[in-house]
Amino acid sequence: AAEGGVEGRAARYRANCRVLVEGLRALGLSTLLPEALQAPIIVTVLSPADPSWNFDRVYEALTARGFSIYPGKLTKRDTFRVGCIGQVHPSDMRRFVTALGEVLEEQGVALGRPKGEEGGA
Repeated sequence: AAEGGVEGRAARYRANCRVLVEGLRALGLSTLLPEALQAPIIVTVLSPADPSWNFDRVYEALTARGFSIYPGKLTKRDTFRVGCIGQVHPSDMRRFVTALGEVLEEQGVALGRPKGEEGGA
């Protein structure tokens, strides 16, 4: 009720999703769905094509920083997922994007084309 009920919570989830997607794109990552189809619940991110990318290592490094990502399971593409719901706010999403950028840099993951798009235009 203090947040404005269901509509207030939904607005926060939409804000979380917007901050997350903008941050991911700023890092050079791509989402599976175009913005018009993206729901504000969970975002599926295309894994980087760089051979240095390793989901388990990224997962562990983010967990050590207090964040969780989930393996992609719903597509044939190599993906990971990030939730936008729960007791999470836009400031948390900004902190997550910063942490993800630091982890990718520390692990030497070059960003560019997602896996599955390495060979073509």
